[in-house]
Amino acid sequence: MKRIFKKVIVLLILGAFFVALPLEIAGLIRNEKAFKSEAEEKIEYTIKSSAVELNTVFNSMESLVNMLQALVSTTFTYDIYSSNYNKFQELKKQSSIIIKQTLKKTPYISGMHITFNPELHFGREEIYYAYKNGRVSFINSAKLAQKWIEKGDPASDYYFKAIKYGKYWCGLDYESSIDAYLASYTKSVYDINGTLIGIVGSDIRSDEIVKIIKAMRIYDDSQIILYGKDLTLYAHNIPAKNTEKYFSALSSQISLNNKENDCIWYKAYDGKKHIAAYTTLNNGWILVATQPETTVMTSAADTRKTLLITMLLTIVVIIGFTAVLIRRYYGPVVESAEQNEIIIINQSRQAKLGEMIGNIAHQCKQPLNSINIDIANMKDDYYASELSPENFDRYTEKMKDNITIMSDTITDFADFLKPDRKKETFLINDVIEKVLSMMAESLKINKIKVEFNADRKISVTNYRNELTQCIFNILENARDAASASPPDARQISIELSEDFAEKMIHINIFNTGSVISEEAGRHIFTPYFSTKEAKGGTGLGLYLTKQIIENHFNGRVYYTNNDEGVTFTIEFKEI
Repeated sequence: MKRIFKKVIVLLILGAFFVALPLEIAGLIRNEKAFKSEAEEKIEYTIKSSAVELNTVFNSMESLVNMLQALVSTTFTYDIYSSNYNKFQELKKQSSIIIKQTLKKTPYISGMHITFNPELHFGREEIYYAYKNGRVSFINSAKLAQKWIEKGDPASDYYFKAIKYGKYWCGLDYESSIDAYLASYTKSVYDINGTLIGIVGSDIRSDEIVKIIKAMRIYDDSQIILYGKDLTLYAHNIPAKNTEKYFSALSSQISLNNKENDCIWYKAYDGKKHIAAYTTLNNGWILVATQPETTVMTSAADTRKTLLITMLLTIVVIIGFTAVLIRRYYGPVVESAEQNEIIIINQSRQAKLGEMIGNIAHQCKQPLNSINIDIANMKDDYYASELSPENFDRYTEKMKDNITIMSDTITDFADFLKPDRKKETFLINDVIEKVLSMMAESLKINKIKVEFNADRKISVTNYRNELTQCIFNILENARDAASASPPDARQISIELSEDFAEKMIHINIFNTGSVISEEAGRHIFTPYFSTKEAKGGTGLGLYLTKQIIENHFNGRVYYTNNDEGVTFTIEFKEI
């Protein structure tokens, strides 16, 4: 009996061994894949989230250059440039004031410049202001006036390639006048008759880029790298001794991969396996995050050891406890896997939202248009001898306000996902009037009658600039819709009211024009849906408005059709 019992025990042990072995092997494989997948998801999410900050900075540079382009194209003409030097110098002085004020209010941007076409009458002329020794200073480029850089010299790419391609991002070039390496974005600019006036541009110092990159972290030894379009190295946080070999191995892998965004495993300069995730920024540059496999898989190695020990224990312990041990071990693993999956899904959604927010620079379009109109009006007043000091101050103050709006907008969108935002107390009436003031010229051009009625002055404590953006988004759509009506029927009505019983604030914005179809109504608050794609609509305004009102104001946004047009309503509780 004992011999039979021993045989049974041996068979049970062998059975347990052969049952446990495939289970443990399967567990090893499953956990290995799970940790690899989690590592890939984490590094991809990190690099996409990090790209938002750089995209925001680069988008702000492009917006500033667009403003400069509008300023130069409407201010400087070939006639002035070729025949009236005093007038030309006067316009340079006025443009310098705008550039200086813009630089002082724009984070990260280190310089702005206008380089005039040297082939025109006065030869090499330039307006260049940059931060030097902690203050905005005029950078004297008189030394270059006598020796224009020849075509083909890489140092002149910022000028000639902007003319050739219309716009150009140039990599880190050394600027001796401020003793710094700069990245620049430049655009060609022509007068109303199509004559090349020159180029405009904005700069960012390489140390500012490095500062942003060094703040990006996955693990303590994570490595962040910024390449140009041609995989030229621009910035990184890697110790200098490793850079040459390291960059060669990584850049070749990215080049061979030939994708704009991806996650890859590769052998680094030291022969060890690394993981890297990269994404292409809005300006075509490439941001990379990379990490040794040994770091990201440390948890997997620890799990592997635990599983091997467990397998040995299951052979020597009482057979009756085998099921219990398996259940107790695998239960937490399954729960952990499910939790990780939820986290990864949420991270992925946030990454997509972060990518979208990095492209919200289109919100600066209206302030830029307003500035362009103000410049044109100022020009008309000047030639009509009506540009008094008071009118000049009025125009420049409006331009400064619009530039501030663009700067605040960029900052707000960059901080959209951060929880530590500060609320302030403000009048909703003032917000609406400010938006109407900003849009006044475009409403006037489109011959739209605007009415604003309010029960009283309504004060709230909330996010002022975000509400400004929401009202602006809806009013911009209202303007476009009303413009399609006959000229004598173009109207926008705004009503601000408060329900004292429910402490609910209502902002109703009505516009004449066609109603919203049932099909369009199902998608109107979804991202990238637009009925104005032919006019440059992105389909982000109403989606973002809905997100802000629901998530930050605990309210809602909806629309109603009527016989004369459409009414959009924003409602939220007073705080």
